[in-house]
Formats: sequence, structure tokens, C-alpha cells
Amino acid sequence: PNRFDGKIEFREVSFQYEDGDLPVLHDISFTVKPGETIAIMGETGCGKTSLINLIPRFYEPTKGEVRIDDIPVQNFRLSDLRKQIGLATQDVLLYSDTIEGNIAYGDSSIDLEEVEKFAKYSAASDFISKMPEGYDTVVGERGVGLSGGQKQRISLARALAVRPSILILDDTTSAVDMETEKQIQEALRHLDFSCTKVIIAQRISTTMMADKILVMQHGRI
Repeated sequence: PNRFDGKIEFREVSFQYEDGDLPVLHDISFTVKPGETIAIMGETGCGKTSLINLIPRFYEPTKGEVRIDDIPVQNFRLSDLRKQIGLATQDVLLYSDTIEGNIAYGDSSIDLEEVEKFAKYSAASDFISKMPEGYDTVVGERGVGLSGGQKQRISLARALAVRPSILILDDTTSAVDMETEKQIQEALRHLDFSCTKVIIAQRISTTMMADKILVMQHGRI
């Protein structure tokens, strides 16, 4: 499809890692409507990240079915599925490239003006404009060192730059201050494209904008 509507459905999904003795997820069922925001909370190790990793098929469920727009995810070609999903995680990988190159990584056809727009959405534009060479500053392996919060904001801009139908944020604002987080939440509410959002969060404040909050414990909702 050219673009997903963004409906996500888990039907009695259980999951166990191949080298694990115990299931990580037990009979998970929920539905997110297109354009909705769902927040997932719970203590460390309760299965939040394992759950979201089943959406882009980094792993397959041991039982049950994950569907997007009423179609089982395994029926899509992997490339078609993943190009519609924007993913930003806590552990950010930046490439040895300019800030502009890092943000436009998923869609090299976007111009600087659009890169700046996505950096504004992720509250990164202020600190980028103060850098010696702005968007041409080289970061990553051999480039300028950035703080954890700055990396997370570039990673979020990169996830948004593909204009995903589904945006998955895994504790992406854990290293930014409350004020910046508020800015990001406000921006995510007013994106210029429709997008279903799945947000893993530790802070209650991150989940305030959600239509639905799932609390997980021991691999169950």
C-alpha cells in the first residue's frame, strides 16, 4: 500500500525469546485506531519493548497475531512494512555524518527546509542553530559529541522525517528536561501528516496526551 491508515491490533499475542525459558508476553490483546496515541507503561522488564518490536517484525509472536489495517503483518513485504514505521529508541545510533544527513537518513529526497521543520517538531532546532556549522556539523563516531538529550531529539526528527503512518517512541524523551518534553508533546499533537503513535514512557507526564494508556506487569496488560 502507498500508506497505512495506521490501525494496529494485537490478537492474543504471546512471545518468548528462543533462548528464554519463560514467555515475555502473555495473551496481549488491544486495538489502536488510526491516528490515536497509545502509551505503554510498566516497570523495567515487564515486556514493553518486546511488545513494540513485534510491530515492525523484529521478532515474530510465538502465538497470536499482530495486524495493521486488518492485515497480518507477515503478509506485508518487510521493506513495505518498515518504510511506514518511524522508530526512535532510547539508545540512539548516530551515523558519522552531518546533522542534516542524520535526520534525512530514511528519506534522502527531503531538502534542508524540511529537515529544519522536523528538527523543530523534535525541539532540536535551537541547539542545532547554535552549533559551529549548524546542520552541516558532523556528529556521530568521529564528529562532535552530543548530550543524550540532543541525540534523542535528532533521533526523533529522523523518525518523523519519513512521515510514518505509525510512529513508535521507546522512552525517547527520557534524557530531555520537562520543558523540552512539553514542547515535543505539543509538536507531536500538531504534525502535518496523520500518524498513529505508540509511546513507551517512564514519566506520567509523557502519557498525558495519550488516548489510551496500557499498564503492563509481568508480560500482561
